[in-house]
Amino acid sequence: RASRKPGKTTCVDIFDVNGRFTLADTPGYSVVKNKVSEKWDSHWLPLVDAFMEKTPWIQAGLFLMDIGKDVDPVDKQIVQLFTKHRIPLLLVLTKDDKIVDRQHRMDRIKRIREDLGWPSEFPHVRYTSFKSNRSSKNQRVSRIQMRKALAKLIALESRDQARLFLSGMESEAA
Repeated sequence: RASRKPGKTTCVDIFDVNGRFTLADTPGYSVVKNKVSEKWDSHWLPLVDAFMEKTPWIQAGLFLMDIGKDVDPVDKQIVQLFTKHRIPLLLVLTKDDKIVDRQHRMDRIKRIREDLGWPSEFPHVRYTSFKSNRSSKNQRVSRIQMRKALAKLIALESRDQARLFLSGMESEAA
């Protein structure tokens, strides 16, 4: 479960999941002034860069972004790190349930992809953890697509395989 307060991750947390795959949660940059944001350029950015450099076994990354948040310079820096290290990347647009108008959602997706300089070959998925009897069909489909993408990425053996999978995966429509 993610914290409701941004800036709680203050190190690279690594989770071994049944010896099959590893998740690394890196500090994100927050709009709130905190220990991470104050030292982002001098400490955290070089740490994340070094982590990516020294772990060639990373097959793919997930970039989680709140669909309602504007892209900031640090978001761009993080995407550039993945590009620099040639790590395939899936854009996960979170809090999709917060945007109810289809056209507004499409505009947000387009703007986020453009502002991030998101590589055209890498897809995006929308995701919401919101569950209710009123969940839209698209929200349920989004959760299923996300699970399938994760299961496939976990089963792959290399960055090249992950890149091929992601480049063949279609981005979700709004």
